[in-house]
Amino acid sequence: MAFVNEYIPETDYDKHDLRRVCSEHNLPNRGQMHSRSWTIDREADVVLLKVWAHPQSETTGWAFCWRGTWMFFEMAVKQALDNPLEDSCWSHYQIFEFKVPEELSEHSEQVVAELRRAFSAYAGGGVFGTRTHRRATVDFAEEQ
Repeated sequence: MAFVNEYIPETDYDKHDLRRVCSEHNLPNRGQMHSRSWTIDREADVVLLKVWAHPQSETTGWAFCWRGTWMFFEMAVKQALDNPLEDSCWSHYQIFEFKVPEELSEHSEQVVAELRRAFSAYAGGGVFGTRTHRRATVDFAEEQ
């Protein structure tokens, strides 16, 4: 199955413990849930969602859940291109402080590949994006 951008169904808030997980990592507004939408591949059990944003920050905070294991990091948009004639968009993201947990080290290449796929599906703004064809380039500030 592929990643889809959608508003989070009410039943999934409890299933993934989103209110707790996301509010603990919402740095500017600790205790609050920032996003009501996500990018998800249900078959692969992989979720990407924004956990915080602040207008005076050059980065935003993100959560990535791979088969039940949460990872948190910051991301900056380096460049974005929108092509309405081809109904496509492309985004260049730079990720900071992303670490694959030790318990997933044998799957680290797969985890990083899924993160890249999730950001390609998110490109253009997730549920707010209007383009059918989305792509993303993802760079990491630190070695994985």
